[in-house]
This record gives sequence, C-alpha cells and structure tokens, in this order.
Amino acid sequence: MTKTSYLTDFLTRLLNGETLVSGDLMASNSNQYFATMKNNDIELIEVYKPNLTNKGRSKHRRLNMTPENIKKAKEYLSRLQGIKNEDSTKD
Repeated sequence: MTKTSYLTDFLTRLLNGETLVSGDLMASNSNQYFATMKNNDIELIEVYKPNLTNKGRSKHRRLNMTPENIKKAKEYLSRLQGIKNEDSTKD
C-alpha cells in the first residue's frame, strides 16, 4: 500500500504535466510543498500571471520536464510513498 499526502498528490499532478496554482489547491499553506520539492533538487518552472478578478497576480508552477528532473521527481515520489525502487540502488 502506498502512502498519500498533499505533497505526493501535488508531485503526481506535476509529473502528469499539470500546472498548479497555490490558490486553487485545497491545502493550507500549499506553498510549503513547492518549497519542499525544490529543497529536494526538483526544478519547478514558476511564472507569475495576473489574476482575472483583481489587480493581484498568482504564481503558476509546473515541473521542468527534463529527463533528469523527471527521474528525480519520480524517485522522490517513490520515497514519499514508501515504495522501494530497485533501479535507484544501481549505479
């Protein structure tokens, strides 16, 4: 059985090519999860876009889809879910 959390959900969605905006996510202080990903060497592309309803702006985030970054993200997701990855022990 795999473990789930907001972090694993967000990372899975990023790996599936979604762009995430913290204001749209149903988690308190969702920005902390993006910081955790970046602290684990996962590159995110972050772009500020104007809000449609006011003069503010929102940060839109997506995964940098380079092969190396995807590999890092998948390995980190496996660790978070408690899945042992046999490939990560081979080098």
